[in-house]
Amino acid sequence: MTLGLAKQGDLLRTTVGYCEGRVGADSIYAVLNRECFTLFPDEMFADLFTDVGRRSVPPMIVAVVMVLQRIEGCSDREAVDRFAFDARWKYAAGGLAFDYPGFVHTGLVDMRARLAASGRPDRIFEVTLAAAKARCRNARCRTSTTGIRAVC
Repeated sequence: MTLGLAKQGDLLRTTVGYCEGRVGADSIYAVLNRECFTLFPDEMFADLFTDVGRRSVPPMIVAVVMVLQRIEGCSDREAVDRFAFDARWKYAAGGLAFDYPGFVHTGLVDMRARLAASGRPDRIFEVTLAAAKARCRNARCRTSTTGIRAVC
């Protein structure tokens, strides 16, 4: 507590400013924050969308939410709620602003349907698993396509 006027930084301006130093550097949130643009580039999803119109939610954000959803065992509605209200989820999706808008659970349903109808329905989890295996140097490391968990 201070007396008088004290200048304080705008702590809640971005999820990056808030989460760095609070979230472990090897946590899934920090790893996704650093790697999400590399793991989930727009080109990865080009076959799922037409060139006409625009997507309401960037596929990279939906991919990050799907990964966190699988790891944390959330329903679609719980996952979009966590994205809307948990700073770590927005941080994992590239360090989005606190006020970045959420989306409805049908965005996850739609992405899963598009992926299921494609030639590579597991692409999001394949690249996530490959990244986890590449980062894991410990002989006790365990990864699986269903759990996407790495214990290093």
